Amino acid sequence: MKKIIFMLCSVIPLGLQLPYLLSAWRGSRLDRLDWIFCLLAIPAALWACRSGKSGKTQWAALLLLVPMLVLSLSADYHHINAAAAAAAMLCIWAAVWLIYSWSMAYKVLPAAVILLLATPSSSYIVSLLLMCPVWGAWLLKFLLAAGCMLWIWGNKRHNWEVGKGTLFFAAAVAGSSLLLLHSREIYFEGRSFIPEFSGRAGDFWGRRIEPDENTRRFFVTSSVRQFRYTRNDCDISVLAVKCGSDIHEIHPASHCLRTSLWSVHAEKVWYWQEDFAVTEIDAEKNSRRILVWVWYSTDRFSTPGFLGFRRHFRSGGNYYTYQISTPVYESVEQSRHILQQFVQSLKHQTVMEIK
Repeated sequence: MKKIIFMLCSVIPLGLQLPYLLSAWRGSRLDRLDWIFCLLAIPAALWACRSGKSGKTQWAALLLLVPMLVLSLSADYHHINAAAAAAAMLCIWAAVWLIYSWSMAYKVLPAAVILLLATPSSSYIVSLLLMCPVWGAWLLKFLLAAGCMLWIWGNKRHNWEVGKGTLFFAAAVAGSSLLLLHSREIYFEGRSFIPEFSGRAGDFWGRRIEPDENTRRFFVTSSVRQFRYTRNDCDISVLAVKCGSDIHEIHPASHCLRTSLWSVHAEKVWYWQEDFAVTEIDAEKNSRRILVWVWYSTDRFSTPGFLGFRRHFRSGGNYYTYQISTPVYESVEQSRHILQQFVQSLKHQTVMEIK
């Protein structure tokens, strides 16, 4: 009975995350199917532990349970709700390991992996880390869930069991390898670039546009400005945001485009200059195709990617994000050249500080 009560208590952190999960599944087009993994994890766990035997308490599991519990309950401090939700899910698996032994924990590990696939933003994170389209990330997640079901079948048929050290070492290697693919982006710190937008930037003439009601409602704690610049051969749109206290108002540009039904053909970090880089996005919706440049900046440095920006963000600091876009007229190269000229014009009239 004590073990059952403890297991029920281990579900409480996930219960506290339920409003966030429901909101993400209901409000995000990229996350709307993830609830399926929550439902699938239940029969998977029951099937996995059906013939398992309970072992002795293993206190080593506290090395995982305690940090996950702290991470899941401290979302108000670290402001990463997806991480808190994933940690809450891992609390349940760590509790199985603690009170039912490693043998039982290994049996239900595939069900825990399936449950983790329900983490909000996981589809975008997979697509970002593996540099594949979001539909490819969805496909990989469902294939992984199917693989976990085969894993459970194989465990029951062949009685497989992998040691704790081997499993955690393999997970660390896999995670590190994925992060290495983006290490330059994450740790790149270029020159601070906080443009001053006026009525003219070089050959480009501009005007300020009042943000619509939806934009103002989205950036509740942030200061948002929009501009439109034109030249004889081109048109440029600018979104400039001074980030407020809520990190969740700032999303990767490609994520926002996809949720607005744009198809992203390509996304890459372009190291335009030795001390400045942008994320370049080639997107299309219906018959309209655009090229977007994105960068994030503080008073001390700039970074091209959301991962690098998220690594540095602290509530109360001065953080800025900029998105500039232009239609793809004849080729991506031509539009890239237009954006390059525009940014160079902004640089010429903007005082940049290096601290």
